[in-house]
Amino acid sequence: MNLPRIACFHGGGSNSAVFAEQCKRLRHLFANEYDFVFFDAPYEREAGPTVLPYFADYAPFRTWLQPGGDIAQEEEGLSRVLQLMDAHTLKRERELRKLGRDDAPGMWIGAMGFSQGTRMVSGLLLRQQRTGYVDGGQRRQRLMNDTSNVDFQFGVLCMGSSSPMGAGPVPLSSQIREVESTGDSGWKMHDIAIQIPTLHLHGLRDDILPKSQQQLNSYFDGKSAIRMEINYHHAMPWYTEDLVEFANMIRQTHQLATRRLDES
Repeated sequence: MNLPRIACFHGGGSNSAVFAEQCKRLRHLFANEYDFVFFDAPYEREAGPTVLPYFADYAPFRTWLQPGGDIAQEEEGLSRVLQLMDAHTLKRERELRKLGRDDAPGMWIGAMGFSQGTRMVSGLLLRQQRTGYVDGGQRRQRLMNDTSNVDFQFGVLCMGSSSPMGAGPVPLSSQIREVESTGDSGWKMHDIAIQIPTLHLHGLRDDILPKSQQQLNSYFDGKSAIRMEINYHHAMPWYTEDLVEFANMIRQTHQLATRRLDES
């Protein structure tokens, strides 16, 4: 059985191997449900918070953002990741053919990011939404003509902050209300708020908790976003009780996405 795939994006100053290790127990809980695939950012940088000393041997460490980069470069970063996902699909197809199988690899149905990686997740979801694939009917029509196997149904954002990659400047909520009343701008609320179901993991002892809360409130539709708080610093869950709850919340988010598709 080819499990549906979840694209995973590490934080700044980390890498795919570090994130995979941090998610080892989570992946074990989903061994028969999802295939977690971890990607490396393109640029090298110093180790990020909480990476050292435990992961010192995992260098080099990486970042998704080029120093001094602009919105166009962020868009290129999103395109690069989609190309990497396509390459992973082609690799899986070759592996299946060698085994004498003609079935397709599992669909890319979700994206999960930690810290800076949440910007990649939200950027991918927003790009999919802006290209018109939120509605279930449109999604099904697209998939009939698309061989990329990418159909993000939900996202998981862990200890995140800041805007979606490639989104450009987004007005504050007060500015949105002014825009709606005057009609003087091209900004539309449906274009800003990500409506694809998402789970947001926030650490109550995380130094960037206010930024995580701001990220959720600024860029996501409250009707589609689920928040989970844990008494952690800037880290993925590791205690069994927290991991089980986190896994169940991921399932709940996926179920919300499935209901939305069934109703459309």
